[in-house]
Amino acid sequence: MNSFSSVLLLSAILSIIFPLSSHGGGSFLIEDILPLLQQNKDLSEFVAAHLDLESGGWAARIGNRVNENLGGARIAPYSIRAKPKGSPGPWTFELIIEAETEFLDSKGNAVSLEKGESIREKLLGIKLIPLSESERK
Repeated sequence: MNSFSSVLLLSAILSIIFPLSSHGGGSFLIEDILPLLQQNKDLSEFVAAHLDLESGGWAARIGNRVNENLGGARIAPYSIRAKPKGSPGPWTFELIIEAETEFLDSKGNAVSLEKGESIREKLLGIKLIPLSESERK
């Protein structure tokens, strides 16, 4: 199983184990995810050269009931609307930034989400998906 499949499996398991009231979604600002995107210089430069991004997007949010220390933190995948650089008009794509997410204890060891004190994300890649006509704004 590759890393992306592992992340998807973890997301699916978390959504089943934890009720929606404790694991939901939340918005983020583009500045919040730039360090993650910049982990891969080529991808970061490609996005900067070819796409305009909305100022913020949406990601999964860790609820306080799941982990009091990390409650409110956003984790991958991150979704943000985009369009070709300099293009007038509506947002035409959804850019999805995928990452491997690890939850760490105070010593930097990988632990379960419930025991995590910090988060480390490793960029896996991006997806660019065309928006339907009805989704374009």
